Amino acid sequence: LDFTAEEIPAPWAVSAGWQVKEGELRGVGPGGLEYRRGVGGDFAFTMRGWTEEKANVEILLMDAEAKPVYTFAFLGRYHSVLDGVKSCLLKGNRFVSVDSRMWIFPGSNCTFAVPRAKNQCQMFLNGVLGPVFRDDAVPDGVDDLRLRVSILTEGTKDAVRVDDVRLAFPGGRR
Repeated sequence: LDFTAEEIPAPWAVSAGWQVKEGELRGVGPGGLEYRRGVGGDFAFTMRGWTEEKANVEILLMDAEAKPVYTFAFLGRYHSVLDGVKSCLLKGNRFVSVDSRMWIFPGSNCTFAVPRAKNQCQMFLNGVLGPVFRDDAVPDGVDDLRLRVSILTEGTKDAVRVDDVRLAFPGGRR
């Protein structure tokens, strides 16, 4: 995704109030971007991001009703259920893999990667493998999942920057 142009090309969409500036997607407070076309099957998603303060970066794969099927959560804020700041992978609303050694730090540039291949989901932060999950009971409708990047800041005035967004499919499909 090229942030050198003023307009975000379809099928991508960004949160209201977020805008392209100086070659990056920038926002203040919670927001993100969404790929509004199905990403079912194998794919690789990567992006660079920076948050001014504590924030969670979640890459969600959602069904047609916008309900999360898989959530790749890179946490930078305390999570009461996990009792700390961690990275985790969820299927629906159930934790399926948690890594207590991987979290994001405010003020640092991070590279986020989420590849999915042969029903295996993985998370990488700055090139380091984190939570992994192989789904042997794949739910119906996974061929038409939508990808959403949701950045949940601690404050409503915390700055966020996103760049180098890449979504690749095997064999160049889509």
